[in-house]
Amino acid sequence: MILNRNPYRLLVPVIVLLAMASCSGGKPIEKQLKKLKLEYHLDSEGDYRVQMFIPDNNSGNREVEVGISAHAELLENNVRVRDIWSVAARIPGKIPEGLAENLLKDSWASRKLGAWALAGTTSQGKQVLVYIIRIPESSSLKVLHAALIDCAVSSLGLHDALTVLDGV
Repeated sequence: MILNRNPYRLLVPVIVLLAMASCSGGKPIEKQLKKLKLEYHLDSEGDYRVQMFIPDNNSGNREVEVGISAHAELLENNVRVRDIWSVAARIPGKIPEGLAENLLKDSWASRKLGAWALAGTTSQGKQVLVYIIRIPESSSLKVLHAALIDCAVSSLGLHDALTVLDGV
C-alpha cells in the first residue's frame, strides 16, 4: 500500500494566509503607537488605551484616556477604518433636554474628524457619551496623532462644560 503524503498540504494554506495578511494594507497600531512614543495598555476587550496629555494653562497637563479599536471594520473597496474614541461623560438616566441637539449642531459646525455619539449604557444605567473618530487603517502617523489629540481635546472640553453646568 502506497500512501500519498504531500508535505506541502499544510504548508500551502499557511503561506496563503500569511500573504493575505501582509497585503491587507493596514498598519499595525502597536507599531504606530511605539513610533509616536505613546504608552498604551490593552483593555479587557483587546482594544488599545492610550493616555494623552493635553496642555492646560491652570494645571500644566491634563491626562485623557483615548481608546483605539483593535480591529478595523471593512468598508467597500477594501477600505478598512479604525475607531478612536474618548468618553466625555457618563450621564445618569435620560440625556438632558437640548444636549443632543447641541451636540449634533456642534458636530456639524465645528468637528472636522469626528462626532458625538452614545456608546451604550453602563451597568448602573448611565448613558456613555463619547467623541468618536473613524480613520482609515492605512492612515499616516501624522493623521493618527492628529486624531488622538482631537479626540482627547474634544472629550475633555465637553467633560469640563458638563461639569460646570452640574456645578461639580
